[in-house]
Amino acid sequence: MSGNAIAGTLYGIGVGPGDPSLITVRAVEILRGVDEVYTASTSTNEHSLAGNIASPYLRAGVGLKKLVFPMTKDPAKLEAAWRDNARQVAATLDKGLSAAFLTLGDCLTYSTYAYLLSHLLAIKPDAKVESVPGITSYQLAAARLNRPLVQGSESLAVTGGSVDRGFEELCRSADNLVILKPYRGTSDVVDRLKAMGLAGRTAICSNLALDGESIVDGLDRDYVEPEGYFSLLLINKRLGDKDGR
Repeated sequence: MSGNAIAGTLYGIGVGPGDPSLITVRAVEILRGVDEVYTASTSTNEHSLAGNIASPYLRAGVGLKKLVFPMTKDPAKLEAAWRDNARQVAATLDKGLSAAFLTLGDCLTYSTYAYLLSHLLAIKPDAKVESVPGITSYQLAAARLNRPLVQGSESLAVTGGSVDRGFEELCRSADNLVILKPYRGTSDVVDRLKAMGLAGRTAICSNLALDGESIVDGLDRDYVEPEGYFSLLLINKRLGDKDGR
């Protein structure tokens, strides 16, 4: 072990939205020193985008270890997977080794790491942990558009792609809204935003900082659903108001 990593510590690292140059200096410091690096995978897909982002910063001899999380809604299977993966990380820490768990964006925003952390602390309450925040996809979306996420007394709501419950109420109550990973429900969300008169105040971004990046600012035109899992909608309800917001 070298660098700034501390023996027996778990580091939850948000590696940012996709571009290795958008990872934080603190994350790079940790990655250059840890003994083990974990990423999430499924039983059918071992590819790790987070691992690819972090790989330029790993020291020689340190590879990626995959923790499998099944794509299921069965609570018993999910619980078993979380527990088994947490035990694997705990065993690494008990050996006096440092470990990093990589996650896209920010490590505590809709993140696999949050579940792993809670299960690790349940079986090892004295575990040493440092969570290293990362740039989120919606922060990058706002930067691409040169558009503030929130100003003054405005509110910002961030929600996941499942927006069936209370969607219209959320749109009405928040000044600005981020919808992450609507994926197959994107067309339905767009139709509902158009019905609420928000098409002109909505940008849809896909694959930010990745191959095939796409940004459509305003949904008034003919809409073509972007390909891929990594998409988001950024809604600025006051965009174009006379007061400049």
